[in-house]
Amino acid sequence: MPPVRIRSVDQAISIVPHLLGYRPDEDLVVLVVGPTLEVTVRASLDQVDDPIGFAHHLGPVALRFPDAEFLVIAYSRDTDRARAVLMVAQAGLGAGRICDAIATDGERWWSLYCEDRPECAEGHRVLTDSVVQAEAVYRGLGVLADRSTLAATVAGPGAELLASESQLLEQARAFSDGLTNDEATEALTEIIGQAFGTQTPPGPEAALRIACLLTHDRLATTVWVSTCQSAARPLLEVWTAVLAHAPDELATRPLMLCGLAAWLAGDGALESCCLERAAALDPTDTLFGALDFLQRSVLHPVEWLDINPDPEVLAAGILTQLPSGGNPSNWPNRPPQKGIPGPDRSRGSGRPRRRRDRRQRRR
Repeated sequence: MPPVRIRSVDQAISIVPHLLGYRPDEDLVVLVVGPTLEVTVRASLDQVDDPIGFAHHLGPVALRFPDAEFLVIAYSRDTDRARAVLMVAQAGLGAGRICDAIATDGERWWSLYCEDRPECAEGHRVLTDSVVQAEAVYRGLGVLADRSTLAATVAGPGAELLASESQLLEQARAFSDGLTNDEATEALTEIIGQAFGTQTPPGPEAALRIACLLTHDRLATTVWVSTCQSAARPLLEVWTAVLAHAPDELATRPLMLCGLAAWLAGDGALESCCLERAAALDPTDTLFGALDFLQRSVLHPVEWLDINPDPEVLAAGILTQLPSGGNPSNWPNRPPQKGIPGPDRSRGSGRPRRRRDRRQRRR
């Protein structure tokens, strides 16, 4: 399919909700532009309204794409606040690399580089480009009402559902606790294989069993390193089904595997939602550190096959390339068991242990 091309501010504003998967509100969106649109990065205005916050959340973008330009759009009902954040972005990304900096309240837009001209003072009415939107829909880029709607897909079960499934949860715990790692791997392979084979997400019993099985450290690592881009979409259905039933104490690893699949599928917004919920549950889990580092590194999903996917290494803030040719046999790691999704990713080792101060090494 041809790459997305943006030729005007109105086209950019029209397509951003499709690129994010929801309508932005009080957000800063950076479109990384090379010959075509390379990647779209988003942060809330609260996260990037000062230089330190901007450097932490979006600073790696400039380093990751040294030859690209940036179209920066600040969405806010308070246009003065939007302009202030644009000034921070200009300093953080480099004024010479920003092709335009736009503040919009959804109805009108203003360019930071046009405010000294009388005809720009009142801004420009947002003209929705229906052709661009139709192309986005054709590509399968739907739009939810807002980000909270997207976050709700990985928010977990409510109290009533948890109570009704308490017996199933105890049975799943008992089932998982009595298994060796190899037996747990075989059990998980069977459950996910059945979901793939029938093209239906796991039901409550299977979902809770998956959540409990992922407490086996080696198994969680195996699933992480085995995840591949071709299986990302089907895996998203599995992980969101698991998260619909898993209680908070079992949700972190399904969240991280869901976030990894979302990243590989090109759904960075869902990846961020998974990270945000996990940050409130257990930010010390190594899979959290690994996914957090991948997101901050602004890696393109196609690079997943070329890097060492060991979550211990990634959580420590270390990005290393695989040997020439990416031959898994060059890595003395345990290969994934038969049936774990992603047979072309057979690298990685180590257990998802608790991280202490590793995150400081990434700063």
